[in-house]
Amino acid sequence: MATERVSLDRKQERADLQADLQLTIRELKKKKAFPMRHRWMVMILGGVGCALLAGAPIARAQDAQPPRMRQAQSSPATPDFTGIWEKSRSTFPGGSDRFAPEEPPMTAWAEERYRAARQGVLHPLDQGREDVDPMLYPYCMPPGMPRIHLRGQAMEIIQAPGRVYFLFEAGPSMLRIHTDGRKHLSNPPPSFMGDTIGRWDGDTLITETVGLHDWTWLDSAGHPHSSALRVEQRIRRPNYETLEISLLFDDPKVYTRPWTAKKVYRLRPDWEVLEYLICEDTVQEKYTQEVLGGSEGP
Repeated sequence: MATERVSLDRKQERADLQADLQLTIRELKKKKAFPMRHRWMVMILGGVGCALLAGAPIARAQDAQPPRMRQAQSSPATPDFTGIWEKSRSTFPGGSDRFAPEEPPMTAWAEERYRAARQGVLHPLDQGREDVDPMLYPYCMPPGMPRIHLRGQAMEIIQAPGRVYFLFEAGPSMLRIHTDGRKHLSNPPPSFMGDTIGRWDGDTLITETVGLHDWTWLDSAGHPHSSALRVEQRIRRPNYETLEISLLFDDPKVYTRPWTAKKVYRLRPDWEVLEYLICEDTVQEKYTQEVLGGSEGP
């Protein structure tokens, strides 16, 4: 009888996982245009689902508990952050360009770099120098993490078993959060969005991002950071229409102590996440003139 129960449990888990995966894909396909970026996201989710389905029999073979007993021992339902979100207006002057109203506690090296990034900038709440901003032309780098949270474009969250995806219109960029219990890569190659792991604590998703390029600015004001930067996010949904992200920045090479910030997003169920490329207009014009001879096509 125990063997029969295990076999039934395997079939049920396969059916449950497959249903969850199909539901996620159907939600994506509801979008009218179903653009290419959503197609590659479906491929990602499909791979996640296949991996989970392949591993299900092994896990069940080691656990012959009746389904009702396992259900009673399971954890509470995971909060749902799914949706398209818009960053709310800042609560302090200059908040669209920086994370906090006061200057963070910088080391002497960081203060020198910050002054250089703002040389000639008259107003203390203005952005840093455009000619050295790594995000602007001619460099056109992605905003990177955490500066991506200061961009005004939309953000979409998609949840899947063991993963949470933040799809940012700006860049476009993706933050992939592993919630399956894994550790950070032992020596992650530097990247703009870093290596991120997370865990659920009640209604809050706690994430940690490391392995970030030191090329980017922390914010639009010009605050620097090093490759040792560690960004912690505590993400929660206090009500249906609101998403709160509390951030902690820990970079002992640049800041004398960790410091914090908070960003709030508003649900936009009637929006679509489009594509916003940094420097698109300038680069397109340059390419049209220099390569296409001024012609944009038939």
